[in-house]
Amino acid sequence: MTAVSYVITVFNKEEYLPEVIRSLEAQIDIDEREYIFVDDGSSDSSVQVIKDCTKDLKAKTIIIEQENLGASWGTNAGVEAASHEWIKLCDGDDLLTPQSSKWLIEACEKFNVNHAWGHSSYFEWQGEEDPLEREVSEPQMEVMEDGLRFFIRNNPANSTCMLFKKSYYQQVGGCDPRLVSPDQMLFFRLFAHEKGARVFGDVGLLPHAAPDRLSAQKGRSRYESVLAMYFTILEKPPLLTEDHIDYAYCRAVSRAERFHRKVYGGLFNRFLWDHIRVRMKPHKDKVKAIKNCLAAFTPDGKIERSDEWKPGAGKKGKAPADFD
Repeated sequence: MTAVSYVITVFNKEEYLPEVIRSLEAQIDIDEREYIFVDDGSSDSSVQVIKDCTKDLKAKTIIIEQENLGASWGTNAGVEAASHEWIKLCDGDDLLTPQSSKWLIEACEKFNVNHAWGHSSYFEWQGEEDPLEREVSEPQMEVMEDGLRFFIRNNPANSTCMLFKKSYYQQVGGCDPRLVSPDQMLFFRLFAHEKGARVFGDVGLLPHAAPDRLSAQKGRSRYESVLAMYFTILEKPPLLTEDHIDYAYCRAVSRAERFHRKVYGGLFNRFLWDHIRVRMKPHKDKVKAIKNCLAAFTPDGKIERSDEWKPGAGKKGKAPADFD
């Protein structure tokens, strides 16, 4: 029997939730399922919409209402409440393709791994197309020999694209409540402890121009991507190597120079020399250099981010401080 717990984080998504729930119900070849919605202090009618849309469903539905602490905190709460070992995440305005859970579980079982991710694509919200009826073919699958390096280079997916075992998620530390988005750090933690699988097919569908996406807030998003690298290195996970640290250093310096040049500083900005010296005379303390790159993304040029850029858990002192 295939059983899955679906964890859906929600913040002011009342408009999207009926379609999100329709996509959960459309999952094929899942014998038993439960839906765990974590409402992150919504000010709209999201909770009532969830209740209305799930009241007649066979699946067990749990609604967790928390103060606004962030999606990372909410994801941890949802996974903790899950009854099943397989966990499938979904953001509150994304859809799962009908084959999403089936393909990801097949990949995990094929390669005997504890986690997998797949591709995603966009759809036009309230457009003429029904995105759940797109034609698909059986995707290729692979085990990623160095998924950590892949996600250091770039993160082309979000948490909607992930599936993992609850026990493994808890083993690696789950989501980091210091971060607004659960995506980058969770991919790092999953792949920094064990190999995982990749599905070369769409498992998630993302609406164009969905509100409040971190990816639409470029400075804050870039800051978190580098901060996640820094946090991961400090954790010293088992698959992390010096080569990974070197690569993270190169990526952080490159992102810092490019962003600061385009947004704040012009061609000759303070991060240009760091970018040049990566090849000529790299920093001896590369971890410190990665931390220093954070200043490229903040409006005031400081390494420390403002409270405005922190999740609710950080603002309210429930998450650890960023730096000692």
